[in-house]
Amino acid sequence: MITNRTSADEHQSVVLANICLATTRYAPMPMAMVEGEGHIVRYVNPAFCHLLGKRGEDVVGKPFADLVPEKDECLALLDRVLRTGNSASHTAQARAEHRPVFWSYTIWPVMVDERAVGAMIQVAESETLHERTVAINEELMLGSVRQHELTETSARLNAQLREEITERTKAEAALREARTRLADRARHLEELVAARTVELTETNKQLEAFVYSIAHDLRAPLRSMQGFSALLAEDAGTNLSETGRDFARRVDKSAQFMDALLSDLLAFSRISQQHVQLTSVNLDAAVESVLSRLEKDIQEKNARVDRAGLLVSVLGHEPTLAQVLFNLASNALKFVVPGISPLVRFRAEERAEFVRVWVEDNGPGIAPEHQNQIFRLFTRLDGDKFPGTGLGLTIVQKGVERMGGRVGVESTLGQGSRFWFELRKA
Repeated sequence: MITNRTSADEHQSVVLANICLATTRYAPMPMAMVEGEGHIVRYVNPAFCHLLGKRGEDVVGKPFADLVPEKDECLALLDRVLRTGNSASHTAQARAEHRPVFWSYTIWPVMVDERAVGAMIQVAESETLHERTVAINEELMLGSVRQHELTETSARLNAQLREEITERTKAEAALREARTRLADRARHLEELVAARTVELTETNKQLEAFVYSIAHDLRAPLRSMQGFSALLAEDAGTNLSETGRDFARRVDKSAQFMDALLSDLLAFSRISQQHVQLTSVNLDAAVESVLSRLEKDIQEKNARVDRAGLLVSVLGHEPTLAQVLFNLASNALKFVVPGISPLVRFRAEERAEFVRVWVEDNGPGIAPEHQNQIFRLFTRLDGDKFPGTGLGLTIVQKGVERMGGRVGVESTLGQGSRFWFELRKA
């Protein structure tokens, strides 16, 4: 027997006994576990006690050699299993009451830290040896050992999985925290945008009121200038020199230009600030309305008007669309070579989801290097030859953009211009 056992050895024996208890307690085959070089029995299952006809407490703690016959073969087999770590089996024949009795041993090591600290022993006793049964039992017991190994592997994998779950939980917590911070930041930005929008709206209202006030206050003196210059030319008559009459005409012309400029500024402010609600607008009806407003100019200049393909509807804002058409048509009437009757041609063509509207003229045309500039604010080409404030096409571009469209021009010097804009189909 092994004496003077340390607490570590006692702990190891308890662990080994618990392992055996979990795997063999209800096994129908007699099994025992021995430990150390002395082959001390540390555990027996109920089937082993039944085989020997003894109680467990009478067996545990004793050398295995005291319990079974054929000691030499059994002890040698145990020593070899503990030394090599390889399983082994042995069958011995004994005599009992003039009949043969077979004792069959299946022994396999109990490993701790890659070291054999003991051995499991399965004992079978029968009058007739069934080699197939023994082989099956061996496979079953080796399977139990394999199951124990798999249990250890499963425990390691479970521990690894728990670590991964812990890390994932931490990552998810960090993600939730980041999302919370992001949501707080988004709410803060929304509040800032709302506040800036209110401020901008109020500023726009003040600017619009200022523009209307300035325009009103300035247009009244301009009308006075026009009136007094006309009265001056009429009352002075022949007493006014040619230079004086020229000065009066210049004053009147400048007042007219300033009045037109203020009118265009008001139109630009209005088209930039007003609320635009897009609805279905019939192009033919919009063009008819514009031509009615320009009827006097068309008659005075003996202009020719063509219309084609306008029986479609677009998604637009009726007042804004009317302003765009009016500016393009009035430009076609104003910008014309002297001695040539103006031509204004309206036509429309469908392009997938859009409708392109053309307003063409027979004017002097626009040089290629200037075609990207004409929509800019206060741009006037040949301002000394043709009337205009430089705001008409800027208003056209702003109005089309407010309706979700785009605008452009195709022109050749001496052959006229073709202005176009695109809006979505209604």
